[in-house]
Amino acid sequence: MKKAAVYRGARIILTSVYLFIAALAQCSVFPHIRLLGAIPDFALCATVCVSCFEEKRVFCVLAVAAGFLLDLAGGSAYVVSPVLFLILAAAASAAVDKFPSLRSVCALAVMLAGSALSSVFSAVILSVRGAGFGDALLHTSLPQLLYSAVVFIPVYLLTKLHYTVFKNEKR
Repeated sequence: MKKAAVYRGARIILTSVYLFIAALAQCSVFPHIRLLGAIPDFALCATVCVSCFEEKRVFCVLAVAAGFLLDLAGGSAYVVSPVLFLILAAAASAAVDKFPSLRSVCALAVMLAGSALSSVFSAVILSVRGAGFGDALLHTSLPQLLYSAVVFIPVYLLTKLHYTVFKNEKR
């Protein structure tokens, strides 16, 4: 019984570090690795993937923490990420509960929906600051969505490897 508790604690700590690094990488590394001028939703991808494997209480806390960290590290004046991350993590978990054999498809669908929502929010902010909404959508939101889809594949595989090593029996 103690061995299971140690594995659970180690899994949660490593997952926390993983999401912490994902949020910081999105704000520090990915702005220098732009694709068509866009930055992927790396932390969003990681949070959604983790929620497909982790216990509900744990991923709720981690999703909110990753969202706050992302907003804090990114210098965002809007505190939208914690709420968005929590809603998307809950949606991904619910989708996986309903379709357990389609875990990767559920994670991809929720991540794309969340990234699209985040991209539209970014386009609205840019249009309020003077850019045309259509131009912001075409030149910022669409590349961000595509880049996030590309980044999703290695993030999902890394997350799956993490939970395969720890053999989370929850799912």
